[in-house]
Amino acid sequence: MTHQSGIRVSAELSAAFIDALSSNSVRALKISIVNESLETTDTIQIQGTLEEDFAQLPQLLDASEPCYLLVRLDDETSGKWLIGTYVPDSAKVRAKMLYASSKASVTKSLGESYFVDDIFGTTREEFSPAGYRQHRRHVESSAPLTEREEEMQRIREMESSAAETPTMDTRRQHVSGAAVAMNDELRLALGEYIRGSTNFVLVAWDPATESFVLDRKAWLESPAELMQAVAQDSPCYAFYWYGGSTSLFVYSCPSTSNVRQRMVYSSFKYGFLVTVKQMGVNVHVKMEVDSIDELSATAIAEEVEAKAAEETPRAAPTTQPKFKRPAPPGRPRTNPTLN
Repeated sequence: MTHQSGIRVSAELSAAFIDALSSNSVRALKISIVNESLETTDTIQIQGTLEEDFAQLPQLLDASEPCYLLVRLDDETSGKWLIGTYVPDSAKVRAKMLYASSKASVTKSLGESYFVDDIFGTTREEFSPAGYRQHRRHVESSAPLTEREEEMQRIREMESSAAETPTMDTRRQHVSGAAVAMNDELRLALGEYIRGSTNFVLVAWDPATESFVLDRKAWLESPAELMQAVAQDSPCYAFYWYGGSTSLFVYSCPSTSNVRQRMVYSSFKYGFLVTVKQMGVNVHVKMEVDSIDELSATAIAEEVEAKAAEETPRAAPTTQPKFKRPAPPGRPRTNPTLN
């Protein structure tokens, strides 16, 4: 999915966070924007208590360069982390804007439910043990939680109890291990999709039955119709036969949709894809969008072409040098390139 700043989490950062989640040795990760990508630029190992290790954070901070800090709040693998946003007053305006608009990229990509606290500061002192204690006093004496904060808290509690070690891998295994419920109407529609008697299937989540259901099926005459066929104000999954031979899976998650809806679709996506694959639905290209504008015919064509280019094997040389047998004794050697 795209984000406002366009800055994305790198594969290296994702891997580093997964490793940190599954171990109890990392206290903090420093995250910086490097070449338009979010990268891990420093690490602090657990050496003492949270307060003792917090004393090391200020040394990670530059006087004029913003960064994020991901801090483990306990010594276990329960997945409780703090995200700190450090934006010094002396930083350049563009850097301030980038870091202000990219925090959502970090939390959404790594998993919002892991981050149970958040600090914003402009000085090193705000990331010292004393600064953290002051932050906690302010939080604990602040107004009651908003509706969104209450929803996120409930979601964190559910996810925390769902797995003993909530790394990204184990969360996937948990979801895929349980059967993803879907109604008979959706199963029949997916069967038609497999056979090619329909080329578009829209899937929705029904909270009343806690299962995925068929929203609608249709025959789209061209890729240009997909933009209007996908739900515009709520998350959904969709399948579409592009060009009659490329099976496209779309996960649409509008940024204006309900937080609980977004978490449901995000949590079940992996398990849902495993389930439909077992039913015989092959997916060649996957797209994740947060606006239907990203489903234009041009955007879809670019995604399909990019995927095809990734899977195209590099061509082998058309000619191979041949071994030449030595000339028998007494016969002159010849060079066919000379006259």
